[in-house]
Amino acid sequence: MKAIVAILCLLLANPSFAGTWGLGQFENDQALDLSSNWAESGSVADIRKALDAVHKATYIDASEAVTALVAAEVVAASLGKPGKDLPEDLGSWIERQPASELQALEPLARAAISRITSSGNSELYELWEEEDVAEWLATVAELDARLAQP
Repeated sequence: MKAIVAILCLLLANPSFAGTWGLGQFENDQALDLSSNWAESGSVADIRKALDAVHKATYIDASEAVTALVAAEVVAASLGKPGKDLPEDLGSWIERQPASELQALEPLARAAISRITSSGNSELYELWEEEDVAEWLATVAELDARLAQP
């Protein structure tokens, strides 16, 4: 019982990290839920919309950033560079999509990553600054590198 109370206190003390349990793009509840939703009924338009939202925002909230990073993972996988933790159902969905349409989103995905990883306009960056921004930036840089590879 004491352990449950301690966990609840930790979550309530830092609610911004509730549901986040790792550095990777698929190591949080929002990303996994989104991944499942896209795998069931998503479209390439959903991926573009997620990436466009980052470009239209003056200030990128954490939810938009997480969504865009998952979208960038989809684009990377369509280029044959999937992340090691890409959910299987999302990988299957990507295989059924028009690859050329997803691959055409590569510049938009890389630009979204650039905005998300900039201090001053990204809530997700600010949240990681409170924890371990260097490790998170390295993880996101690995995604960007996969997108950049020919």
